Amino acid sequence: MAYKQKHIPFLKRPWVSSIGVFVLSQIIFITLEATGWIPNYRDVSGTLFGRITDSSFFREWFTFYETKHFNLLTIFFGIVFLVPGIVGAMKSVFSPRST
Repeated sequence: MAYKQKHIPFLKRPWVSSIGVFVLSQIIFITLEATGWIPNYRDVSGTLFGRITDSSFFREWFTFYETKHFNLLTIFFGIVFLVPGIVGAMKSVFSPRST
């Protein structure tokens, strides 16, 4: 007996919400940089995050935003939300469909 898979609406799929969270965070970062409403973060110099944001990778290669904190958060959100979202989308696209 073949079981029929439940149909999940497109917007309720886990990978869509994961990619959506990443895109929404980037829209918020772009808006905050454009308006100048950047949160007043504590100085991170001398801490682990300070050493990470002062590394050559963040100073030379990864400079999407002027604010160091936004660049660090973009990497974090990319690892936590974007990578699993892309993997989930690929699994959804390339998985065999049962009839």
